[in-house]
Amino acid sequence: MGELLRQPGILLLLVGLGTVVYFMAIRVGRATAPPYQKRDSLLTPAEVEFYRVLQGAVEGDWPIFVMVRLVDVISVKPKTHPRQRWLGPIIAKHLDFVLCDPEQLKPVLAIELDDASHYRPDRAARDQVVDAALAAAGLPLLRVRVAASYDRGHLRHEIRALLTA
Repeated sequence: MGELLRQPGILLLLVGLGTVVYFMAIRVGRATAPPYQKRDSLLTPAEVEFYRVLQGAVEGDWPIFVMVRLVDVISVKPKTHPRQRWLGPIIAKHLDFVLCDPEQLKPVLAIELDDASHYRPDRAARDQVVDAALAAAGLPLLRVRVAASYDRGHLRHEIRALLTA
């Protein structure tokens, strides 16, 4: 039997059969399907409201991306040692919104919508990491407090001021 398992074709066949049996068991209810479900929205209701105002404020000048991983916007400089020490603090964090250059899709501004949770000590510590990382990378950050309404003109002015600084 051990000799048979050493042959690549036999091992591949056994793995394939195991996969087929697993999925057949799921279909007849003998195995549990993975416990995933589709989210209702990428954003919270407050973030959706702000997103709509932000769309009007940017007037199509910059594409808006939502829920962007921080490591997709900034990176650890090459040859940094130990790399993991600097990657670890940013790897599981997201930015609410990122505005990009329309031609190259280069990130030009990060926007965080701060609700009451940002006053908690754990969130404040998280915000300090994000603020420091973005500042070190040279990417401006606009923090906006959650509000019942927003002034598009004022928001556009704030965005332009940060992008021309």
